[in-house]
Amino acid sequence: MVFYITAVANGFLNTINKMVNVKAGECLGTARGALVNYIEASVIAFCLIFITGNGTELDFSHIREVPLLFYTGSICGLVAMIFLIIGTSHSGAMTSTVLVLMGQLGIAIVLDYVFFGEFSFAKIAGIFLILAGIAWKERQSGAERQERIRSALAEEKEGEA
Repeated sequence: MVFYITAVANGFLNTINKMVNVKAGECLGTARGALVNYIEASVIAFCLIFITGNGTELDFSHIREVPLLFYTGSICGLVAMIFLIIGTSHSGAMTSTVLVLMGQLGIAIVLDYVFFGEFSFAKIAGIFLILAGIAWKERQSGAERQERIRSALAEEKEGEA
């Protein structure tokens, strides 16, 4: 149960992180906004290393022994952060969060199959249901946006008359 609560808390923190980074990207630019995020995360990681008393991780010989594959996480994280800043600033928090979730679910299905040999059509159906929900939400938002534009134009014409 603790792990489920932790996962939900992770979702809250990721959404807050997303919106802070979008605002940083708007104010500083996409690359600088991502850089601020990574510098801050690095400082916090260094502090945690020193607080726990395990400074051996910073030794160059230890860093050199880490398999290159493990460093791809930071590359993927940086690219994801840049995509997140760009995508969320154009689609909004709700749509962006759900689309990120779809991407995560999609790669999770692939990785479950590659690493564990598990595959389920129900999981794929779930992703399509999420996609249908997003399409419905976007259509509703578009209709509401068009109605507001029509109302504003009608009020403007009445004001001119």
